[in-house]
Amino acid sequence: MWSVIQVLLRASIWRRTPKPGFVGLPSLLACAGALVAVRIATQFLASGGQGDFNPYGLNAAIAWIALEIAVAAFFIKPAARATALSAMLILTILAEIAIDAVKFASTYASPLPGAEVLANGQVVSAALFAVVSLWWVGAMVAVLRSFAPQPLPKTLVRVAALWAALVAVSALVPHVPVFVARDFDVRSANLWEAALARLAASRPTDSAQARDASAGEQPQARLLQAEIAALTPRSKGATNVYALGINGWAGEDVFLKELDGGLSALSAALPISGHIVRLANSGETPQTLPPATPGSIDAAVKAIGKIIDKDDDILLVFMTSHGMRTGFGLRFPNGTVTELTPAALAAALDGAGIKNRVVIVSACFAGIFLPPVANDNSIVLTAADATHTSFGCAPERDWTYFGDAFFRQSVRPGRDFQHAFDNARVLIAGWELMDHAQPSNPQAHFGSALVAKLAPLFQTEQASGR
Repeated sequence: MWSVIQVLLRASIWRRTPKPGFVGLPSLLACAGALVAVRIATQFLASGGQGDFNPYGLNAAIAWIALEIAVAAFFIKPAARATALSAMLILTILAEIAIDAVKFASTYASPLPGAEVLANGQVVSAALFAVVSLWWVGAMVAVLRSFAPQPLPKTLVRVAALWAALVAVSALVPHVPVFVARDFDVRSANLWEAALARLAASRPTDSAQARDASAGEQPQARLLQAEIAALTPRSKGATNVYALGINGWAGEDVFLKELDGGLSALSAALPISGHIVRLANSGETPQTLPPATPGSIDAAVKAIGKIIDKDDDILLVFMTSHGMRTGFGLRFPNGTVTELTPAALAAALDGAGIKNRVVIVSACFAGIFLPPVANDNSIVLTAADATHTSFGCAPERDWTYFGDAFFRQSVRPGRDFQHAFDNARVLIAGWELMDHAQPSNPQAHFGSALVAKLAPLFQTEQASGR
């Protein structure tokens, strides 16, 4: 391997190596194995050390490296192929370690003074990818010129084509991680998966599916109408509190259990009994509860908006599911996945004229809901900030970490949302510290007008002994 290391050291500073040695297939396989190991370790760290092992992901990681080697081989002359490919793999290891190290560091950067730019994940990713790609291209030019001295422009074109081919392989070939985080969405795996998901969401695959979807609209609408009709009349001369509970993710019962438990805890702290509408994506409730779709959520908000006193009453929206970086995850019993975006929720609330609203989002990346929803007449509580995951959504659990800390252990009659949230944050921080997990950093916004409006309601519930 000394020949590879010698070439690598000089190439890393864009210097070619005169009279380099050559290595064979065993060295190339060793370098490929090292790259697979680094990628697996990175995926494990990215999952917070709690990802589920996926054997298909291991197969994909090995096959992906093999494909990259096969593609790169077309750009390298046979005599130096094993040595040059070995150097390329080690350069890739160094590049990926640098990128991942800065990304991991950026997740802890927000508490530091002047770290706003570093904490912006998109800025970090774009800038780092550009810098490391430039370095990698220059290093590979030095590697190829070590074995086949050619004019610099010709070699530069060859390496640029090699880089573009490898980027295309990375983007287009389907794959999944070896360690799958709780919030993993296959649609984000690569461009191929994203395109398939977009096509599946935009139109039915055949006319039979279209007929099934059309036939399902009426029963779903009837279930929502039944939920609205079951609401007790609002009390005149008093501030009424209505609740919309949303379980977004079918297939994992922790969210349905958290929905029921959270609404029960809220009923003990605020007068919402008889004023609760539930939407649930669950195989257990298709005949009893309307599903949670972007359309049904909008329809439920509009229906409640027609009932309440828009100036005086309050709507509490509690949502629990997996979260995505762009929205609140909605997975239906048939496996279809979509999302409710923060803009869509804000538009539904504003469109229905609902002035006073409490929005509680128990999901990864839930902090994305603060900017569009928060104002002086709103309270927004989220299980995580916009760039971090939350924890505790395993199927055997009754609560997520946030649900347990906030609803089960902090919400009490007479205790307002700010004190309950502060207590929950302390509990969550302790649990994450014991689990060696990246802090989820729950977020909150307390609009002063709504805080003042809720204060007498909390006091009333405490005095009633509920």
